[in-house]
Amino acid sequence: MIIITLPLVLNYIFTENSAYKKIDNQAQVINMLTGEITEQYFYFSKNNNLKPKVKADAYTVGDLDTGEIIISQNGDKVYPIASLSKLMTATITKENPKEGLITFNKKILATEGENGNFRQNEKIDIKEILYPLLLESSNDAGEAIAGYFGRDVFLQKMNEKTKELKMNSTSFADPTGLSAKNLSNTKDLFKLTKYIKDTYPELLQITTEKSYKNKNHIWFSNNQFLNNEGYLGGKSGYTDKAEQTVVSTFSLPLGEKSSRNIAIALLSSPDRRKDVENMVKYLKGNIYYGEEKDANQNWVKAKAPAEDVDYNGEPVEIAFLGDMMLDRGVRSSVNKNYNGDYSKLFSKMGILKNFDIVFANLEGTASDQGKDIRNLYSFRMDPSVIPALRGAGIDILSMANNHVGDWGRDAYVDTLARLKENEIAYTGGGQNIEEAKQPTIIEKNGKKIGFLGFSDVGPTYMKATENEAGVLLASNPDFDTIIRNAKKQVDYLIVSFHFGDEYKTKHNERQETLAHRAIDNGAKIVVGHHPHVIQDTEVYNNGYIAYSLGNFIFDQYFSSATMEGMLLKLKINADGSMTAQKNTVKLNRVFQPDNIIRGKEEKIKFVTPKPPTKIISQ
Repeated sequence: MIIITLPLVLNYIFTENSAYKKIDNQAQVINMLTGEITEQYFYFSKNNNLKPKVKADAYTVGDLDTGEIIISQNGDKVYPIASLSKLMTATITKENPKEGLITFNKKILATEGENGNFRQNEKIDIKEILYPLLLESSNDAGEAIAGYFGRDVFLQKMNEKTKELKMNSTSFADPTGLSAKNLSNTKDLFKLTKYIKDTYPELLQITTEKSYKNKNHIWFSNNQFLNNEGYLGGKSGYTDKAEQTVVSTFSLPLGEKSSRNIAIALLSSPDRRKDVENMVKYLKGNIYYGEEKDANQNWVKAKAPAEDVDYNGEPVEIAFLGDMMLDRGVRSSVNKNYNGDYSKLFSKMGILKNFDIVFANLEGTASDQGKDIRNLYSFRMDPSVIPALRGAGIDILSMANNHVGDWGRDAYVDTLARLKENEIAYTGGGQNIEEAKQPTIIEKNGKKIGFLGFSDVGPTYMKATENEAGVLLASNPDFDTIIRNAKKQVDYLIVSFHFGDEYKTKHNERQETLAHRAIDNGAKIVVGHHPHVIQDTEVYNNGYIAYSLGNFIFDQYFSSATMEGMLLKLKINADGSMTAQKNTVKLNRVFQPDNIIRGKEEKIKFVTPKPPTKIISQ
């Protein structure tokens, strides 16, 4: 017997004698000899009134094997799509195979963004160019590909392909997604994703790799979903106008004996990772694929029920990590033991993907710019570490410390730009003093979490000014006002300090003064770096202080205390209460975070400050 699958029109209808609602007839198995329908398969919704908790303006979810749309909101509405454009760029490259080398000229390298780390007049085999395009979302790679074919001809082919695939609302003005004129909707993006899965599945496979190495480069994935169960690949993007965009594909257990290959396309999202993960939860708990008779079967009843959860009421879980320095001995170790692959440093840190926000201190710049100022210890990391940090789950970094000026302002400015390109937020510095004084705000689960960073150990020559990029110093005369103004903009303010005495396990008087002043002015949480060892914690009035988190990645092998750091987990609940869990991360001999010794999660008992005593005159 030969069987085929036929996609049909979607509708929601009631299924008799079932608590589930049927997403009407999506697939039929037909006996080709008799013409009789032998089985009918449907997508069923347990609760048709339950909607996925997704903040993206538009989304479409569909079955990649049958082509059916399972659920969609504003699926026809057109938005800028940012780097999702590179999926079409990769597709056109595959459909027009060529042999040869692509040359990166000055014009290509002037494209916004540095990912790929190409050099002028460097030549890259066209067979390898898709790796930096899709792993690091290199804009230079996109322009180089288009230029190799002839830019106008290549763009014409991109737009012709949209017509062929009936992507009627899609158009491309560049091969990268930097242009706000690269437009599409989520239904069109689903069509493109299905086409890629059917025709060029190797493109999706590339996006599941953590890195790719050729003779001169290692390109690292900045993909947020690599460790997610069932992930089959995808692409994300961001520009100010597009906000966060994503196409993610998964194999999800929606059927009795097999999983379904599903694509999730989101546009104009404030938090793509949360949106995708919430959509997956919704599908697993509220949708199943099978026959009508399956509605009352045990395998369906056993599915974890989807709940109508108010995600604004969920807690926010934040991970605070210690100092990260990936130069000097760490760089040598990565080259020797991991063949230059920085992503391997984080291979045992999958736990980071469980947090809403991950914060750390980057002890130096990551750049190929600048001039060595010849400090006693001078750090400048390989710029390719930044996509690796994003791929590991790092969300925000402090850029206020004594080593960010080791290679001057040019390296600092370049690092800030690279962080932005990879969607890693930063605090503690900026392009000028006004940016440095503003809190970096990350909104999670309905709560605005603000971050400020200060350095109390210099370098003073790197302080941000009205016209120069640099760090925010704790000696700033507006210190108290800066914190008070930041608190007015957020629900919870976190202040990071680079302060204290190196290798001392107890905080000093200066640290205590600054931390207490920060809390008195509105900070809820204070975290510290610089001593390279774990220091004590304190509850002061209505705030929590961790004076030093020690080292997360560093090459200070001379003591056990410098080969470990605190992974501090703080949970902020909807009612404002907080819990703390002080975990210890041990580094192994190759400076890789290895073993996690879990601490006990405990409720923080804040102390309400006593009002000043009133003195009544007689």
